[in-house]
Amino acid sequence: MKNKIQNLLVLILTICPTVANSQNILPIPDLDTGTWIGGGRTYNLLMANDSTEFFQSIKTPTSGYNGSYLGPTLRMHQGDSVVLNVTNQLGENSTTHWHGFHVPANMDGGPHQMIPDNSSWTATFKMLNLASTFWYHPHHKPTFWSDPNGTGGQVHRGLAGMIIVEDSVTDNLNLPKTYGTDDIPLIIQDRAFNSDGTFKEFLNLPTLVVRTGDTMLVNGAITPTLSTHSQMIRFRILNASNGRSYYLGFNDNRNFYQIGSDGGLLESPITLNRLRISPAERAEIVVDFSNDLNSTIHLLSYASELIDVFPTYPPLLLDEMDTTNYRIMSFDIGSASSNPIFSIPSVLTTVPLYVETDAVNYMSPRIFAIANGSPLATINGVSMDLNVINETIQLGDLEVWEISNTSGVAHPFHIHGAPFQILSRSNGPVPPNEQGWKDVVLIPAARNQANPGRVKIIKPFLDFADSTNPYMYHCHILEHEDRGMMGQYVVVDTNEVAGINELIAPIKNTKLFPNPVFNTDQIVKIEFSTTISDKYTLVLLDQSGQIIRSYFENKSIKFGIQQFELNTKNIPAGTYYLSISSSQAKSVQKLIKLK
Repeated sequence: MKNKIQNLLVLILTICPTVANSQNILPIPDLDTGTWIGGGRTYNLLMANDSTEFFQSIKTPTSGYNGSYLGPTLRMHQGDSVVLNVTNQLGENSTTHWHGFHVPANMDGGPHQMIPDNSSWTATFKMLNLASTFWYHPHHKPTFWSDPNGTGGQVHRGLAGMIIVEDSVTDNLNLPKTYGTDDIPLIIQDRAFNSDGTFKEFLNLPTLVVRTGDTMLVNGAITPTLSTHSQMIRFRILNASNGRSYYLGFNDNRNFYQIGSDGGLLESPITLNRLRISPAERAEIVVDFSNDLNSTIHLLSYASELIDVFPTYPPLLLDEMDTTNYRIMSFDIGSASSNPIFSIPSVLTTVPLYVETDAVNYMSPRIFAIANGSPLATINGVSMDLNVINETIQLGDLEVWEISNTSGVAHPFHIHGAPFQILSRSNGPVPPNEQGWKDVVLIPAARNQANPGRVKIIKPFLDFADSTNPYMYHCHILEHEDRGMMGQYVVVDTNEVAGINELIAPIKNTKLFPNPVFNTDQIVKIEFSTTISDKYTLVLLDQSGQIIRSYFENKSIKFGIQQFELNTKNIPAGTYYLSISSSQAKSVQKLIKLK
């Protein structure tokens, strides 16, 4: 009976395109490339309440950035100096988090970077991330988990947007990259509606305390259709749902290519015909429509298959959207565009892999045990407290984290800061499309109390030491986050050389980039400031303290900011230390070189 109802719903939405926003035509969010002001690529975002017509002549109260629902797609480039001005006119407190960005903790937009109503906040940073698809959304901790002003409630109302970062690698790859033509953003969400058109927040109470829905939105339109081209089309897919995972595939079971994950390109295109994507994950895929002129192709979620492949909820909590296959959107294929792409490179980039034994704690990983509780959810037995720092990490360390899950629900686990890599899974080998840069990983549900789901990741902490401003880690089922399944960590620098007079501090603010350094890069840029003129020596040491390379000795350096480029060619992969010393001071920084 459920299958018949779902199939009927799909049929109705297919043959009655006037029931949704803009006749179910896929809206393409505006592209905002910023304005260059004073050397910074500058963006202005306004968070405000409005209304949106998801159904013809029925207005649903919503919120958005620079519009009624969702926000513009921001595009920037690695190396840019970025300025993001966010103004809050929601009538309630909020924040805006740059999901996946490698930025200082006080620019991250987490719950500590509060934007009170009718005020503004500015984030400034240098764009360090590799080319990929990211997003922005509120990260406000509510007083009570179900309050509409929490992260879950504000995202559910429509506050979210996509970010595209490019770099020198993607600049030179023959990939589809014309925004809105062959490079298409797809922001996938599920929503439920009351009879008056308002959002129904909790569809499945009391069994499931998550804002799930029974209606699919893509870019803010209900099961829309995109008129596209008979060529290769790139889709940047963001699962912006509060708590639902999808198992994406096409109605004809065609293959497609995944080229990117959360934090960057994969080394080579991965051929798939199904893609699992949990809340907050992103995937870039390329679909070949070259032979589909005048055809209509449907994108589905094969939820009935996901139950067996990777169950996300226990049977008691499953709803119809977890057990049946349904349409997400459709594609009407027309003629090719100008300058179409009909093939993509077989090699995209190099993803240097971290070696587990290089981590400082590889023998004893840092443990994070996540569990559902009532009324609060926990990590390591405690719920989120803004006044408690849960973990302290040494600047320069490479760490292994093991996330274990004793609940019957699969949890998408997000870690703020630099991206990580997945080392292992308890439910099988790490699939090829997860062997890249990630910031969200779906932790499998426990098979039973004796067999929790486990994932082991490896993550660097090489910059942005700040003992005051923490980064977050949490489940990205937003209601779980709001219920307390979140913690805080700080990165601290305790390796200052003993005996240096802190008031003088002749060598300050030392920075290395890139760190880790890849074999393809070779060159490391070092920046530091000197408060006195003196003769300085810069050498690279191995872990035993032996000099591997001397860059300069007794070099006269004057007061001010210093910048040098250091060649690491012919230096084997491993962990090293750059030592800067003078007659009065010494500063040592860890440097990791990857294979």
